[in-house]
Amino acid sequence: MVVAAMFFALYAVCIKFASIEGIGSFEVLFYRSFFGLIIFYTMMRMKHITVHTAHPIDHMIRSFVGAGAVMAGIYSISHLNVGLAMTLNYTSPLFIGCFTIGIMMSQHKGINWRLLSTLLLGFFGVVVMLSPTITPDEYFAAGVGLAAGFFTAVATTYVKRLGLMKEPELRILFYFVLVGTGCGLVGTLINGGFTMPSLVAAIAIAGFVICSTCAQFFLTIAFSRGNLVLSGALQYTVILFSTLMGVFVFGDSVSTAVIGGMVMIVVAGILASYFTRQEKQRAMEEAKHTAEGLQRHLRHKEARDH
Repeated sequence: MVVAAMFFALYAVCIKFASIEGIGSFEVLFYRSFFGLIIFYTMMRMKHITVHTAHPIDHMIRSFVGAGAVMAGIYSISHLNVGLAMTLNYTSPLFIGCFTIGIMMSQHKGINWRLLSTLLLGFFGVVVMLSPTITPDEYFAAGVGLAAGFFTAVATTYVKRLGLMKEPELRILFYFVLVGTGCGLVGTLINGGFTMPSLVAAIAIAGFVICSTCAQFFLTIAFSRGNLVLSGALQYTVILFSTLMGVFVFGDSVSTAVIGGMVMIVVAGILASYFTRQEKQRAMEEAKHTAEGLQRHLRHKEARDH
């Protein structure tokens, strides 16, 4: 997971260089997605997985929301300090925790106060980190960075939903990069077409394409083979790496308030992921006990009837 975090930080640095060289956010989305489209389609063919799906609506929602998350992340990285933008992009566990509390309230269950206090800590960290740092003309970019975290949370819930529907991971990724390629192409053409890249821009484009692919590869390995709690905690090292790279590569300034806000967000994100997982396990156990109780009731009823 630490290796994946390093590649994600390098990905952010390459995007920053590309934006400085005049490459637009939609162009970045197109290049990243188109390369992934070639890779994932080739892998699907090798594993004999078809593009046909019985759940097109769920794929489209996940893909458009996911593309929106990537686009928002690219925009925020292009217009904010690298470490600040990456921290905002990694607020998705806080939003997932909000979804969990919303579900609990809709089902008239008691509120998990530990989870709620953790979420308040995380969003307070966002305020602490942003308030002394950004200028009024950066408010929009900061809001877009938070939107990236929100969209990532929504996309994550749909990925899990598609997984429960037994959809192959490669098919989920294929539709995601397909939609990303289309959105990137349309957005680029609307905004005047592709920019002829300079040598630095071309290197940056190759860099973020390669880094995003490697990061996704190592991220998948970490979550599929490693400890989920440990992997979830270690993924936040991307904030450390991206902040250090921003300082040494771009000369970004980091104040005590920014560091304090980042620490609050990281701690809250880790705890929110843990408490959310606990709530899901508790819900699964309750559903299991309910099903077992119903089965026992039916068996007793059948025994009485006989």
